[in-house]
Amino acid sequence: MRQSSLDSPNREIQARAREMERQGALCASFFVGFPHADIPYAGSSAVVVTDGDAGQAQTLCDELLETAWRAREQFVYRPESLETSLLRARELRGGPVMLLDHYDNCASGGTMDTMAVLGAILDAGLEDVAAFAICDPAAVEQIKRAGEGARVTIALGGKTDMPALGLKGRPRTVTANVRRISSGIFHNEGPMARGELGDMGPSALLDTGKVEIAVISRHVEPFDIAPFRALGMQPEKKRYVMLKSRVHWRAGLGPMARAVVECAGEGVCTSDYSQLKFRRVRRPVFPLDPGNLPSV
Repeated sequence: MRQSSLDSPNREIQARAREMERQGALCASFFVGFPHADIPYAGSSAVVVTDGDAGQAQTLCDELLETAWRAREQFVYRPESLETSLLRARELRGGPVMLLDHYDNCASGGTMDTMAVLGAILDAGLEDVAAFAICDPAAVEQIKRAGEGARVTIALGGKTDMPALGLKGRPRTVTANVRRISSGIFHNEGPMARGELGDMGPSALLDTGKVEIAVISRHVEPFDIAPFRALGMQPEKKRYVMLKSRVHWRAGLGPMARAVVECAGEGVCTSDYSQLKFRRVRRPVFPLDPGNLPSV
């Protein structure tokens, strides 16, 4: 959650890597790593290539790694309660305010069907919300049978158990009007994957009167406006936009965001590492073992 190249400290590290290339390095790269990877060599790394000067390459590589190590605390995401996040979102003026359901980011392996954040939004009575998306093929089929214009009451999401986290799927009963039924086919408008064919499977748009909910049959992370358009959604006009995404959403939707509120929900992409059982990663490692590591 704190690894984006648009945010500190990675923004400054990437800028320094580009500066190294302007100053003579053939290539300089810093890789933030993937915190959920339970593999021996999870973590950050760097590669610098020079033209015949191994010593310079090593010096520059060490500089990137040392810079990241000194800034290690800034890379750590510290969750706040979901209730606090939504209270903070309510106080923000203007929109869209992006509500990130990042514990259930499908691009990181999330089921995309947990209902904790969407349920809290419904319970809080937030209005003028677009939510993308709940992946629930069975619900889509039920909606299709009802047809566009129908009013339906369905058990939405929560179809998947997550035994590693001790979580049972918890569907949410939702009553809403069926605004649109779609094939789920779209072409990305970009800039990320511009022109690429996307397929979220048979899909539908539900409208509770306060919240528009995209219900899809295949996992699609919302990093482009096209899947919204395919369902007739206009997130740029909404007060709130709930996204099951961490960082990629910024590619196509970032420019419209007036504010961002990260919402700690449920899911295998949890940013609370205490919920995860790491067995293969080398130890000690930051931030799991902060007390057993050198200060510099």
